[in-house]
This record gives sequence, structure tokens and C-alpha cells, in this order.
Amino acid sequence: MTDIVPVRRELALAEGAVSYLEWKGEGAQPALHFAHANGFNGMTYRHLLAPLASRFRIRAWDARGHGMTALPADPANHANWYVYRDDLIRFVENFAAEAGGPVLLGGHSMGGTTSLMVAAERPDLVRGLILVDPVMVPRAARLMMSLYNLTGRKGGPNSLADGAERRRNAFTDKAAMAAAYKGRGAFRTWPQEMVVDYVEGGTKPRPEGGIELACAPAWEAANFRAHGHDTWDALARLKVPLTLIYAGDGSTCRAPAPQLLGESDPKATLLRLGQATHFLPMEFPDIVRRETLALDARLS
Repeated sequence: MTDIVPVRRELALAEGAVSYLEWKGEGAQPALHFAHANGFNGMTYRHLLAPLASRFRIRAWDARGHGMTALPADPANHANWYVYRDDLIRFVENFAAEAGGPVLLGGHSMGGTTSLMVAAERPDLVRGLILVDPVMVPRAARLMMSLYNLTGRKGGPNSLADGAERRRNAFTDKAAMAAAYKGRGAFRTWPQEMVVDYVEGGTKPRPEGGIELACAPAWEAANFRAHGHDTWDALARLKVPLTLIYAGDGSTCRAPAPQLLGESDPKATLLRLGQATHFLPMEFPDIVRRETLALDARLS
């Protein structure tokens, strides 16, 4: 891993401050932002991003309701991911101004979807896209999810949300939380150092003692249910160079998304990793880094 250590910084917005990590080397570097998945945080991807810091000036934010960012996050009024799109536009406007040009946007899962929507809305800010198993829910599945939400039904398309609501929220300390997650559930295929980073960046002290998740289970669940945004409209308007890396096992980037993404950029790299799950940045970080550098080389 590179010796460049990330520094935690804040960007002040009208509603509060966005917290983010920054890796910055010497001299001029192309700008790269990486957006995390639902329930995660920027620190989770430290082992993925740090080796890229010799090439890029990197920022990795904590999205609204996650990590150390202090923006309002009310589950009762959360209907879509446009709020993340709009937050990220403001964040990237600042980054692009400081870096002196458009930013390469990378993102995993929800972070990939958010980055795609930013690129569709503000292509002037985006040099290219690294989409790592973005969430591209077919229209029929979105309709079914809406029906479940309206009727208050559990299970089905809302099973992930139901599970998030039941997550244990409090632990005695970070070591106990990391040990409890080791080799279990969503963390089954993760290297333990990435579990430790997830805990480090995604917890806060409890007033009564111990720690709790910075992304409240109710907010994580609301994200799983909040699919009022139209990613297919964003994809239809997409005009920036891209690379897509998606999972061979249970991908959230569902057909016809890979084909349509390829059609939006005739030179796009579309890479399906047959043994990867949705957590492919944890399982195959070397491939994600390789393809990030390859896209950068194509754009240089």
C-alpha cells in the first residue's frame, strides 16, 4: 500500500458538512472521487484506493446519513436517490474547481448509481466513470417495490430493507463489532482489514457508552426502499467514457443495463467477474484498480 495517508476533511454546505477522506501526492494529479455503497463509508475502501494515490488525487466522501457527514437524513421523507445526486454535484463542483478540471468518478453499488446520475446531469464535471456493480433496478422491479412500499408489505423486493432494519446497532467497542462481523453475512468474503476500516469509518460513540452505527439501520433500510429515481433515464442521457465492472454472482447491475452502458460509449470496457459477488471491490480490489488506471490511460 502507498505511504500516502488519507486526511479527513470537510466541505461546508448550507445544510451541514460533508466529511471525506483525501489522498494527495506531490504535483499535479488527475482527480478521482469514489462513492461508497449503501450503509458503508469512504474509509471502507481505504485498501482499494490507497495504492492509486501515487497516480490520482483522491477523495472518498461519506454520503448523507453515513459516516461522519452531518447532513439531515430523515428515513420518513426519503423517496429516491436524487438527494445523493444533488449532494455529489455540489461536492464535485468544489473538487473540479480545486483540481482544475473534470473529475473521474468511481462508485460501488449505490455510489456507482449516484455517480452515473451526476454524469448524466453534469457531464461538464465528469471526465469518466468507473462503475462497480451499480444498482440498476429494472422498471418492473421498481414498480413492484413501489407497490410493496405503498401497502407496507414485508419481504419480496424489500427483503434487504427488512434485514437492514433488524441490524444490531450498538456494540461495546470497535474491536467487538469487527469480530462480530468477521466471516459473516455481507462480510463473508471480505478481508478482515476492510471490515476493520468499515467499522472505523462507520461508527460513532453512544452517550451511554459504547459505539453505534453512524448509518442508522432505519436510514440504510430507507435507501433500499427509496427507488423513486429513474436510473434508466440517466443512462439514456449518458455521454461520458466509462468502465463497468459487475458481479457474476447476484449482480445488482441487471439486464439490459450492461448492454445499454456499452452502447453509450463504444469504447467502454464491460467486465463481468464470474466468481465475484456484489462485494467485488473487497474481493478483487486489484482488478478494480487495474481498470481504473486503464480508463485513465484511455482518457489521457
